[in-house]
Amino acid sequence: MKTFANEWIYEPFAHHPSFFTKRMFGGLAVYLFGRMMMCLVEPTRSGRSDWHGVMICTSHPHQPSLIAEFPILRPHHRLKKWLYVETRCQEFESTMTEIARAVARNDTRFGIAPAHHASAKKA
Repeated sequence: MKTFANEWIYEPFAHHPSFFTKRMFGGLAVYLFGRMMMCLVEPTRSGRSDWHGVMICTSHPHQPSLIAEFPILRPHHRLKKWLYVETRCQEFESTMTEIARAVARNDTRFGIAPAHHASAKKA
């Protein structure tokens, strides 16, 4: 199974009972407290994606306060509902360390509830 260079980001909460990861968008979605918190992304072999960084899952109302606190975050150019930081940003590691600590504290500005798909069968 592919590992991601930035898996160190979730170390502060990797032992929490609600923590798990799931493959998504060719990346690795990170879940905690029942919410998808972030998605680690790297370029795909197929060339379909050249993203290399972390997508931060949040809702539009929380974006201004998160950008004010973490100025390198920007709305993702395609998935504008989420914020994004590229690994080549100079402050990437220090910012992601602080974000991971905020996520571990259950800062409610981070994370989105997973979508629940309706069953194909109707009662």
